[in-house]
Amino acid sequence: MKIEKLKLKNFRGFRDEVEVKFDNLTALVGKNDIGKSTLLEALDIFFNDTDAINKIDKTDLNVDARNCAEKDQEISIAVCFSDLPEQIVIDATNKTNLKAEYLLNKDGELEIVKKYKNGSSSAKIFIRAMHPTNPSCNNLMQMKDADLRRIIASNNIDCDNKSVNAVMRSTIWQYFDNKEGLQLDTAEIEVATKGGDTKSIWEKLQTYLPLYSLFQSDRKNTDGDSEVQDPLKEAVKEILTDNTLQQKLNEVAATVEAKLKDVANRTLGVCL
Repeated sequence: MKIEKLKLKNFRGFRDEVEVKFDNLTALVGKNDIGKSTLLEALDIFFNDTDAINKIDKTDLNVDARNCAEKDQEISIAVCFSDLPEQIVIDATNKTNLKAEYLLNKDGELEIVKKYKNGSSSAKIFIRAMHPTNPSCNNLMQMKDADLRRIIASNNIDCDNKSVNAVMRSTIWQYFDNKEGLQLDTAEIEVATKGGDTKSIWEKLQTYLPLYSLFQSDRKNTDGDSEVQDPLKEAVKEILTDNTLQQKLNEVAATVEAKLKDVANRTLGVCL
């Protein structure tokens, strides 16, 4: 996936939501203390959580927000992505896609929002999307299979497969779309929760997120820094999962094992 936009609210000097767009090459130019580093560190917090170089804390909450109503004392860091996976598997081996699940925003992007209450290091995670708001079918993502089957039965909806949640959701949405409309509007669907398929969706999406490393020019960088080590570890991990390379490594391991056994047998023979 590719980063398209960053949206910040109540984070350090950014009180109202600010949106920054990214391209293949993006340069941030401005005076000192205007917020350039804040943007980059917000991305570091979003992608790396507690492993971020500058971890989020209560002092990151905007000063004006601290003095406002409690409901507004929340840091919001959102990132919009393009180049999305064509299909994802969220229950068993059944495939679906983000568009079919109404999980894309008005620009056709995947918008993931992390919210930190009072600067807490623990974030609630949402997908902000053009999602059905019709009360009859507005929270299907949070429902389990039994709940979906109950809606199908109570409305006498014809469904081909009642064992696959993605199929049931699609059937229900189509039924209410034809009957009274889905009333699509911007909504925030909480993910990483235990209910429904939202936890599975978030677990799968995390595997597609790009790696983000922040290198700070105002301090000494070494090969042992996490921002250097982590991308290298991920690169090595990806290389080692290559089937062709894995086969070659297995052949090398078998050859080494055979040679060791031969040496051991000959050594035992001489000793005897």
